[in-house]
Amino acid sequence: MKQLPLPTDDSWESDAVWGLLDQATPRLAGPCFTDHAVRAARLAGAPQRWWQRLLSPVPLTGLAATTAAAVIGVLCLSPVPTHNAVSSTASSVEAFAGIQELAETEVLSAAVDNLDNFTDTELVCLIGF
Repeated sequence: MKQLPLPTDDSWESDAVWGLLDQATPRLAGPCFTDHAVRAARLAGAPQRWWQRLLSPVPLTGLAATTAAAVIGVLCLSPVPTHNAVSSTASSVEAFAGIQELAETEVLSAAVDNLDNFTDTELVCLIGF
C-alpha cells in the first residue's frame, strides 16, 4: 500500500483537532488499572473450560438445527389416521369452498374500488368469463 508523505509545511500541526486535544483534560488511570490489565491478559491466554465450550453459541445453534430437523422429520413421517377420512374430506372441501368464495368476493370488491389499477384483460379474468 502506498502511503502519501507528510506535508513539509506545518499545516498538519495547526489542525483544529490538535487544538481540541490540547484543551482536553488528561485522564489518569484508576488504582486497579494494572490489576485489571494483568487479569485480562491472563484470561486471554487461558483455555476455555468444557462447559464454556459446550454453551458457546456455535454448538447451541447446531443443536437447535438438529432438533428442528428431527421434529420436522417425525412430523412428516408420522402415519396419517385413516378412520373418518371420507367425512373429514367432505367437510374440509365445504370449508375450503366457503373460504374460496369469500376471497373471490373480497378481490372483486377491491377491484371495483380501484378500477384504474387494472387492465381490461385483468378485470375479465377476475370476473371469470
